[in-house]
Amino acid sequence: MPLQLDIASALALTSGTTSPVSGVGANTEASFTHELRQHVRTALERAARSDYPAWLGHVESAAACTRPILLRGNLATVDTRTGEILSVRHTSTLPDGVIYKACGNRRHTVCPACATTYQHDAYHLVRAGLVGGKTVPDTVRTHPAVFATLTAPSFGLVHTRNVRHCSCRNKTRCTCRPSPCHARRDSPVCPHGRPLACWQRHSPGDEQLGRPLCSDCYDYAHHVVWNHCAGELWRRTKQHAERHLNQLARRLGLSRVRLSHGKAAEYQARGAVHFHILLRLDGVDPDLPDAIVPPPPGITTDDITAAVTQAATVITYATSAHPDQPEGWHIAWGHQHEVRPITLSASGDALDDQAVAAYLAKYSTKGTEATGHASRRLTTDTIGLYANPEGSHPERLIAAAWSLGHPPEWRGLRRWAHMLGFGGHFLTKARRYSITFGSIREQRAAYRRAHALNRSHPGSEGHPETAPFQRQAILDSKTEETTLVIGFLTYAGTGWHTTGDQLLANTAAAQARERTRAGREELAHQQACSSSASLAA
Repeated sequence: MPLQLDIASALALTSGTTSPVSGVGANTEASFTHELRQHVRTALERAARSDYPAWLGHVESAAACTRPILLRGNLATVDTRTGEILSVRHTSTLPDGVIYKACGNRRHTVCPACATTYQHDAYHLVRAGLVGGKTVPDTVRTHPAVFATLTAPSFGLVHTRNVRHCSCRNKTRCTCRPSPCHARRDSPVCPHGRPLACWQRHSPGDEQLGRPLCSDCYDYAHHVVWNHCAGELWRRTKQHAERHLNQLARRLGLSRVRLSHGKAAEYQARGAVHFHILLRLDGVDPDLPDAIVPPPPGITTDDITAAVTQAATVITYATSAHPDQPEGWHIAWGHQHEVRPITLSASGDALDDQAVAAYLAKYSTKGTEATGHASRRLTTDTIGLYANPEGSHPERLIAAAWSLGHPPEWRGLRRWAHMLGFGGHFLTKARRYSITFGSIREQRAAYRRAHALNRSHPGSEGHPETAPFQRQAILDSKTEETTLVIGFLTYAGTGWHTTGDQLLANTAAAQARERTRAGREELAHQQACSSSASLAA
């Protein structure tokens, strides 16, 4: 008889907060503050059970997740050489009768713990492409690299916070005095009779930021179509910049080059996507086209900056025809773009590799929250909850995407209406730029397996031993394992059995993170002491 679970909410452990996602696993209980006694009681009941240590080890991989996925079914151990099934085990023999799997969501507003893991992976992925390591050759340190920011054009006047010379180290908490939003000597009005001037000096958290001065004048259709076509615009821009650099190389008598990139997308407050892009110059070996080789000397970061700037200025194209716009929409970059060189130790206007990697990783975990909207994929049953042609700014954007997506060739606008038309990934990279997320996750899984074996069979030093880091293609082709565990699993729910269970699991995960942090600080202190001692000697 299958085990039936009463899936409760997955509350965050902050007083007064609830699960941000509606539906399965959402908050169905009262506030954490009002139900504190009940949660503590269920936590104590779990901790008093004889199988508590086994349960805590069972949920370890998903302990910090706010909404873990529950899986039920059979686990078969198979001999990879003969294909023989050695044993079969049902999840009913496990604690709670299910397997807990972290949701893996990259968005901080949905699951902070899984988003932090994703952010750390993104940081190492991006930085490996700048300094080497993790199968990326160390010679990439010498490759010229730049960091570019490309923005969307204007679709209508919006409220902005204009700080001409910001001196704050943390831009998100800027306290500099901004200029007036839209200062005008005259007092112009739009055709709808609304003023086109704003003398306010908006604070960073002002709700007016990104909202149009006149919503009826704002071109919502062009806005969502631009978001939808931003990926193709970037592809053409990179292609043009690479072609420009190869023309320069031919004039200098040098061999071919190519640009490898890592790119993060970010929503502005007005709901338009803009890109933060890392571009690294590589050489091309005709005999080894997939190898990462140094570029020929003679092409500098200034040349890359000029190529990217020119491409962002001249590249433009028209979309295919639409019943509402027979001539198509004009797709081009906005006038505001910035390209800065990257060095291993920043100086002047240059950026250092750690800052760039952290910058891209941070934005890879964000979504449409900056616009004031957050939802799952919309359907005909739910579109009315979020779309309104006469409503707020996000509601009008969603309504425009849904309305324009009725022709079959434009159906993608409806599919991505909840993302305001943008259907691309928030962190992308060129195939040769760096490693993959898959290889990073496989290495983490290998470490955890070694750690689990080490706990039962400790080695001479008590530390797990893992295999060297490998690319995903190599990991996919490995056949060293003699046994394989295959899961015949089905979805059994989302969330923790009780909020007390989440309290215990999250507390254990927080203690583990604190031990890891303390260990890192101690290692950093020992390295600093060793460096000081060597310099003194």
